[in-house]
Amino acid sequence: MAFLGLREIERDPYTAVHHDPAQQLVLIKRYSLNYPSIAAIELSFDRINRSLEAIARRRTLLLVDARDAPLRNDDGFENAFAHCHTRLTEGFKRTAVLLKSATGVLQLGRLSKGYSKPMGIFTRPEDALHHLGVSVDLKQLTDP
Repeated sequence: MAFLGLREIERDPYTAVHHDPAQQLVLIKRYSLNYPSIAAIELSFDRINRSLEAIARRRTLLLVDARDAPLRNDDGFENAFAHCHTRLTEGFKRTAVLLKSATGVLQLGRLSKGYSKPMGIFTRPEDALHHLGVSVDLKQLTDP
């Protein structure tokens, strides 16, 4: 399924990964289904990372649309998420994360403090897209 140059390269019940080679953009859309376990988080992120192996991260922009992701702040989840998210975002030219609420922005800001490269964290799609310098119609990316 393609959207304005975006080609889906991976999907599981929690996320879909799209790639637009023309804009050198990877877009990860997080769906609203809650991870039932830490193992499910790790498996999902491993699948995403495997799907990105052929993409030159240093030349590629990453946009994570996590507006539909359920909020969680239990220690087990936060530790697993921080580890997996660090590995996922590593090496990209620039990263923007799109969240629904200020609470989500604060949580990700706290979890991402140790990242080697800062990322943009936004609640407005136009701000995230401007940060990356790309044009994408995010309304076309819906839950499965």
